[in-house]
Amino acid sequence: MRVINIITNELILDKQKLENELERTLNSKDQTTEETVKNSIKLVNKLSETTQSIAIWESYINTENRK
Repeated sequence: MRVINIITNELILDKQKLENELERTLNSKDQTTEETVKNSIKLVNKLSETTQSIAIWESYINTENRK
């Protein structure tokens, strides 16, 4: 099922983008400490949401495959 693969790939890509952005934010010298903390927390929250979405998606796929 091509759509399932596309959704899986999109979720993984989103996670990788967020991880990269978090790393870039943490290593940036152009931001104040407060900006770095604020942006990092936002990214961690988005990363957590995406990671949870991946887990839910994988659970759904596994449930559907058992049927």
